[in-house]
Amino acid sequence: MIRGEKVVLRTIRETDLETLFNLMSDLRNRGEYYPLYLNSEPPMQKDFHETGFWSEEKGGRLLICDRENKIVGLMFVDKEPSYFNGLELGYILYDEASRNKGYVTEAVLLATRYLFSTRPINRIQILVLSANEASKKIALKCGFKFEGIARGAFFHDGRNQDVEVYSILRDESNQSKDESAL
Repeated sequence: MIRGEKVVLRTIRETDLETLFNLMSDLRNRGEYYPLYLNSEPPMQKDFHETGFWSEEKGGRLLICDRENKIVGLMFVDKEPSYFNGLELGYILYDEASRNKGYVTEAVLLATRYLFSTRPINRIQILVLSANEASKKIALKCGFKFEGIARGAFFHDGRNQDVEVYSILRDESNQSKDESAL
């Protein structure tokens, strides 16, 4: 487990599967920027039993839990293309009442520190739909820098939409830690 002041990031347990499936399947939990595809329970169960949704080499899924261990969201850690020396972070908070409490900001900071301290990567990126102002603020607040726009790269809400790319490099992450200690 990776503990912060507000949240705990942890791998998914078998006892979490029913709750997680219900959260993932309720489209009302998705907000306006998260993909609306539906999950099927058998493939989810199969994937969990084969991988536990986590691999130190490839990444996977981590739960975002509040201090009472209630599941409030999910973080994705995915390998970027093989020619990139980095990972991609994604996240969702399922419960609207959990939003605007700093949970995702802290989860991104915790995951970034953990990934840079345990993997020989040089960059972590977050992709954000251009209209998603909240996620842009989170990326910037966590020290990620705007790199550019991938035009029409993401199909959502019935159309292709632009995606903004934010990234942080290993040495920038170390600088942010040093500055926050002052």
